[in-house]
Amino acid sequence: MVASLIACDIRIPEPTLREETARRLRSDCVHPVLVLNTCQRLETFGRVGLSEEEIAAEGFVECQLSCEQQMVRRLARIAAGLESRILGELEILGQVRQAYKDFTARFGKDDPKLDRLFQNALALARKARRESGIDQNVTGLAALTARKIMASVPGDAPVTIVGAGSLAKGVARYLGKRSKLPVRVSSRCPENAMKLAMEVGGFSSGLEDLVPMLRDARVIVSATAAPHPLIFSEHVPVLEEGRLIVDLGEPPDCAEEIRLRDDIEYVGLLDIEALAQTNTADRRERAKVAAKIINEATLPCCRMDALAV
Repeated sequence: MVASLIACDIRIPEPTLREETARRLRSDCVHPVLVLNTCQRLETFGRVGLSEEEIAAEGFVECQLSCEQQMVRRLARIAAGLESRILGELEILGQVRQAYKDFTARFGKDDPKLDRLFQNALALARKARRESGIDQNVTGLAALTARKIMASVPGDAPVTIVGAGSLAKGVARYLGKRSKLPVRVSSRCPENAMKLAMEVGGFSSGLEDLVPMLRDARVIVSATAAPHPLIFSEHVPVLEEGRLIVDLGEPPDCAEEIRLRDDIEYVGLLDIEALAQTNTADRRERAKVAAKIINEATLPCCRMDALAV
């Protein structure tokens, strides 16, 4: 049996195109492949190289042939937060788990050995996190955002969340469990928005109906992959009690004029990330421990079979 794997690092600067490419890969690939799409990366892991038709023409793709051990360690490093801007960040583990869940739903029975490799990677990441304590002083971006909201507005203030990705879901779920704030969700995919809104007891809309969802929202949280602003000053009239906007988009989802308004408290992604950058020196030391755990873990032996791309 061929033991080698192919990792594809697909570099597409334009966020919407990157998201569309990831969606197409998940739904259209005929061979088993795990697709990991985050705000920082779009990578695939499988035994077969991707064709030009499967990847957007604008995407620069770097393919690397690796043995099973190398690939397990690579995916474990990502899931452990060692490849993240915030060392040990919590969201990435959930994103890798979701990517694996999508893989098993589509291909789990087609390549049991590949499925086991991904399970090994997740198990190794959890072990590295647990034994190094890399994430013990880390509060996730979603939790930090939700705490900021809960500390800033009354308990009945309407909250509109724009987006239904992992970060938006984290904010909505945190508020749903720990507050009574009424939550609305608007997303490019109305089905995803409705699913998330139902989970937290709110209501939803597609982006075509976004403006009415913003008008009376005391809090707006935006976390999309849009390549251009979605929210403009005319969309958010002045509220007597003021308004909090937390913009987690990269690039920002809010137009520049919103950030300058005196009646709006604007909090950007870098502001939330700064809150998470506590105990940085300690986390770097713990990251070294986590990396050592992953690098020195005993994994099943693999053969360095050649695999044509």
